[in-house]
Amino acid sequence: MSSASRSKPVRRLTGDRLKKGGVDRIVAELKRWSAPKITWKTVVVAVAQDWLKPRRFSRQALEAVPDIYRAYREAKERCREGRPPEKRKPLADRIATLQGENLRLRAENAALLETFVTWMLNAKDRGVGLDELEAPLLPARLSSSYREADEARKEAEKAEGLAKLNRLIGGKADRRLAV
Repeated sequence: MSSASRSKPVRRLTGDRLKKGGVDRIVAELKRWSAPKITWKTVVVAVAQDWLKPRRFSRQALEAVPDIYRAYREAKERCREGRPPEKRKPLADRIATLQGENLRLRAENAALLETFVTWMLNAKDRGVGLDELEAPLLPARLSSSYREADEARKEAEKAEGLAKLNRLIGGKADRRLAV
């Protein structure tokens, strides 16, 4: 008997096939590929872990789909030439976006400064000095500190209850002795 006849029969996997939605998602992700290097191995891992989460396809299965192969080849060329991914906006659009964000942050900063001046004037009117405002904050009480304080309070209540009980018992004993 040859060793080939002893080996287990090859089980053909069926069922999980790439559907149009999955292909479109993979192509879109390849068009947005921004890493400096791309390999089929990284694409297979990305498909299994991020793009089509629980599903895993082999390199051959992905490469057999013309749209995926074309998108992979374009991403590979982009990586070789150092071009940015297609999702990146043109420079003028990015500059305009950043200038808008800069204006927004300046306005927000001005509003916060105005609030701070208001607080300072209110503190001055109420007699709160600068040294009091700049005093360090009290240390934060951690959950263990709360627990210890609660246990100490319970012990104090217990001691107070025992003291009351002793006073009551002691008072009755004193009255009996007086009779």
